[in-house]
Amino acid sequence: MKTLNLSFLLILLILSVACDETRYGGGGYKYNTGSLPETPVNLEDFNTEYDDYNSTAPTLGYLIPFCFSTNRNSQGNDFDVIYQPMNVNFDKTTGELIVSNEYSNWGIYKEEYNIIEMGVDKIKSVGNEFGPNLIITRDFNDTYFSLLYASDVSGDFQINFISNLNEANFTAPKEVSFLNSEFDDLYPCFNSDNTKIFFCSNREEDNFDFYSVNVDSDMDLETLLSDDTLHEVNKEEALSSTADDKCPFIFGNKMVFASNREGGFGGYDLYYCNYENGKWSQPINFGEGINSEFDEYRPILIDEGVSYTQTMMVFSSNRTGGKGGFDLYFVGIDYEHTYW
Repeated sequence: MKTLNLSFLLILLILSVACDETRYGGGGYKYNTGSLPETPVNLEDFNTEYDDYNSTAPTLGYLIPFCFSTNRNSQGNDFDVIYQPMNVNFDKTTGELIVSNEYSNWGIYKEEYNIIEMGVDKIKSVGNEFGPNLIITRDFNDTYFSLLYASDVSGDFQINFISNLNEANFTAPKEVSFLNSEFDDLYPCFNSDNTKIFFCSNREEDNFDFYSVNVDSDMDLETLLSDDTLHEVNKEEALSSTADDKCPFIFGNKMVFASNREGGFGGYDLYYCNYENGKWSQPINFGEGINSEFDEYRPILIDEGVSYTQTMMVFSSNRTGGKGGFDLYFVGIDYEHTYW
């Protein structure tokens, strides 16, 4: 009788597991595929009562070296770039998505990426540092970092960079002279094949427009950015408007940016366009699900490894409900990951 009872219990256990696998798609989890929120979520772990915005985060999966501009260290005055770790974790059992500011699960990467903090300390000045763009270069087992940013310490905003590509520590800040003018030049980013640098500038009008420069993708990054020869600077007419168009960021074939052009929901709104058949499509407003009557600013896209059909967009906004000033937010946008 005892043997019969044990056999019966074993059969029930097998049936229970089989039912769970059928119910959860055969993977043993209730949520085998993750998803990102369709409405913006405040990145509470990273925000303060001061202004926190202008972020950058190279695509590395769920461990993300996250840098952004903030005036917290000056109690609301000048802006510095700071570095903090970002963890993105999707729980397949509960379906909960957690974005945290901590080093859990980083292992050896904690020490490897901590050098970024030395880099951002090196660019601090009595002026403002905006629009950081952190670029990672891998050479066999070694990892190197380059950081582009804009500073107004000498008057107008000029695009500079630091790098540890050719030495153990970061170089002193250097000017990217072929991008700069006597006006404000900010928010540099590369296109997907690294043959162009896009940025914004008010060099021709009182308003900001988008510009691009062709570069040699075969050059190592530090040599490319240190080049002091004259480059042709082209205005991106199809992307620019009569208003202020700022903060371009490119991920794959998609560009996202901020603009206060007509037709928005108030202040600066976020827009996107796709590169198709050799040209950029007409910019499209992300809509009121993401934009508000307040300002939305400096969007970036991160491949966080959660969703097959979305990617994470991080941006800043001074909308109500935040901790104060500009806060950082994230939201999921449609994006097909063709390499998955």
